[in-house]
Order: sequence, then structure tokens, then C-alpha cells
Amino acid sequence: MRLTRAQARQRNHDALVAAAVTEMADKGYAAARLEDIAERAELTTGAIYSIFGSKQDLLVAAVGRLADDVGAELTSVVGNELTLVDALGAIASAYHRAAAGPAARQRLAFELELLSLVLRDPAAGREVLGAALWRTENLLAGLLTGRRTTTGAETTAAQARQLAPAVASLLGGLVQRATVEPGSVTEDYCVRAAVALASLVT
Repeated sequence: MRLTRAQARQRNHDALVAAAVTEMADKGYAAARLEDIAERAELTTGAIYSIFGSKQDLLVAAVGRLADDVGAELTSVVGNELTLVDALGAIASAYHRAAAGPAARQRLAFELELLSLVLRDPAAGREVLGAALWRTENLLAGLLTGRRTTTGAETTAAQARQLAPAVASLLGGLVQRATVEPGSVTEDYCVRAAVALASLVT
């Protein structure tokens, strides 16, 4: 079946984003060449400029895609009926599964390169990292709002926003360790650590 122009553009977009994550994780943002990214995606550098406009915009798209993947996974496992404790446990389990996935090491390398970019080029890096953190924390805040606590009350949007950065930072750090040292962090430990954060708002 022949693809429409929009479908072909989306296919090329996705291929370039996947190639960018691989190249930047392997070589670093600065050393990753647009020519190599295009070749890996079986496209041309012209396609990169046409779809994204610049290397930094391609990086932004790559960060956004990874954030969307995380969002889709978390949304699928955190049902509306879960209490705050149960929701935190489900989120922690999802993070732990990500550390055991086939793309875990590549994802970690990409995230570390993103942090390195912030240190080398604060102006450019902070914008990209800030957008990624905002998306993740905004997603977590949404998932943690309206959850019944041990006192019987439901978490407010303000409480969820207070809790979200702690959840993202704690689980992000545990995932990094679990990725670098497989078996060093159990799912049960991730869950218990995340559930302990409920005390911040109860």
C-alpha cells in the first residue's frame, strides 16, 4: 500500500529520531554527525533539515519521543482506581522493568549525554533537559492527582506536583544503578522506596 505524503514524513521522522538516539548515545551529541544519522536511517541530511530544521531540534524530538514512550507505559499501568500507594508502586515497577529492557543501556547513555550537554552548553542543554523534565514531572503529577491516601483524603494537584520531582529523581537514580549493575536493585526495593515518598503529602 502506497503511503500518503504525511505518512511517509512521519515514517522518516521516526526513523531519524531512532537513528539520532543511537548515534548520540554511542558517540555523544557533539560527535554525532548528521550524515551518519541520515545514513543509519537510510535517508539524506536534506530530510533532517526538512523535518527538523537543525541538529538541536532533532535532539529535542528524540528527547520528546523517549518521554512519550515513558508516558505511554506509565499511563497503561496506573489505573484510575489505584490508591496513592498502589499508584506509586505501579510507577516504580514500570521504571524497574525499563531498566531490564533491551534498550536500557542505550537509553541511559543517551540520558547521560543529555546531562553532559547541559554542563558543556548550559543555554542549549538546559532548554532541552528542562522540556524533558517538565514533561515527565507533569505526567507523574497527573497520574498522582486524585489518589486516595492512607488518611482517606485524595491528593490535590498541588500535592501531586510536590511529589512528582521526588518520584522522578528517586526512580531515575535507581534505574541508572540497575542498568549499570544488573541485579543490584530489585523491583521490591524500587516499590518500597517509591511508596515511602507518600509520606511527603500525607
